[in-house]
Amino acid sequence: MNHPALFLTACIAGTLIACSSPYASEMDLLLTESHGALVALQSLHEDGIEADYADLERHASIARTKPFDSVHETFFRNEFEVLKYHYRQTSRWFELQSEVEWEAALKFGIQQVENLQHDAANGLLDDEAVRQALEAEKNALLPLIAEVKTSCAAMRELMAQHDSLDNHWQMMWDRWENPTL
Repeated sequence: MNHPALFLTACIAGTLIACSSPYASEMDLLLTESHGALVALQSLHEDGIEADYADLERHASIARTKPFDSVHETFFRNEFEVLKYHYRQTSRWFELQSEVEWEAALKFGIQQVENLQHDAANGLLDDEAVRQALEAEKNALLPLIAEVKTSCAAMRELMAQHDSLDNHWQMMWDRWENPTL
C-alpha cells in the first residue's frame, strides 16, 4: 500500500473538514431553509393560486353589482365580509409583486451562501471572515425566509378554503334572484 498517497488523502480530507467544520452546519441549515422558502413560494403557482384568484375576482365583481336590501342583509353582513377578506388577502399577494422580489432575493442569497461554502471549503477565507460573511447572510435571509413562509402559509390557508367557498358563493348567486333553487 502506498503510505504517502494515503497520508496525502487523509491530510486533504482533514484540511477540507477543518476549513468548513466550524460553520458548515450553519451554512447547510441556512441553505435548507432558503430552498424550503423558495419551494413554498413556487409551489403556490403549481397548486393553482392564479385560478383561485380569478374565481375570487369573479365573485367580487358579482358582489359589487348587488344593491343592499334587507332581504339579503345576512349575506351583506356575513358572506360578503368573508369574500372581501379572501379577495383582499389574495389581491395583496398579486398586487404587491413582492413574490418576484422574494424569489430573486432568495435565489441571490442561496448563491451567496453556496459561494461562501466554496470559499470556506477551499480555505480562501479564514474562520473569522467566514463567520462575518455567514452572519451577514443570516441577517439578510432569515427575516426574508420567515416572511415568505408566513405569507405562503396564509395563502395556503385561504387556498384550502377556496373550493368550498367558491361553491358556496356560486350557490348564493344562483339563489339570489331565485330563492327556490
